Amino acid sequence: MSVYSKEVKVNKPLENIEEPVLDLKMLKKKTNAKTPSGLMLKYAKQFKDKKDFLMTQLFLELHSQIRQMEKTETYRAKQWRGRSGVTYQIKPDYVIALRFRKKDIGDKPSEVKTEMTKEQINRVKWVIHVLDTLDAKELIETRDIAEKVYNKPWDKVFSNRKEHTILVEILNYLEYVGEIRYYRSGKIKVLNQEKLE
Repeated sequence: MSVYSKEVKVNKPLENIEEPVLDLKMLKKKTNAKTPSGLMLKYAKQFKDKKDFLMTQLFLELHSQIRQMEKTETYRAKQWRGRSGVTYQIKPDYVIALRFRKKDIGDKPSEVKTEMTKEQINRVKWVIHVLDTLDAKELIETRDIAEKVYNKPWDKVFSNRKEHTILVEILNYLEYVGEIRYYRSGKIKVLNQEKLE
C-alpha cells in the first residue's frame, strides 16, 4: 500500500499595519528654531530628509504638543499681571488716579497713585479742542495730542515713561468723566467737553 502525503499550505492572514500619515504642510514651514516648537519642527525636517519616518512622526507630535502648551502659557501670562479698575480722587488743584497692580507673580497687589494737576488736564483738553476744531476728522490721534502738549516729537514723549503715563492717565480720566472716548489704538473721539476749574 502506498502512502501519499500532501503538503497543505495554510494562508496566514497578514497583519495590517497602518503607518500614520505625515503632515507635509508642517514640514514646509520655515523655522529658525528660536522657540521650543520651532526646534521640534527643525528636527522633524532633519529626520524626514534622512527618511526616518518614526522619528519624524515623533518630533511632529512633540511640535503639536508644545504649540498647545505655548498657547496655554500665553493666556496665563496675560492673566497674572493683576490689573484692576481705577478710582479717581478729585481735589481742588489735582486729580489722583488710584490703581492696584501686581508687580510679579505671587505678589500682593500694591496701590499705584498717579497725580495729575488741573493745569495738565486743562492743557490736554485745550489741545484736544484745538485739534478738534482744526481737523474735520472724527478721531484725533494720541500722537498729535502728545506732540502739541509737550512740544516734542511723538517718539520722545512715548519713550519718556513719566510723560507718557501722565498723558494716558489724563486721557483715561477724560474718558471717565465722559468728555472723550479713548480708544487704545491711539485715537480719541470728542464727546462733550467742558473746562475744569
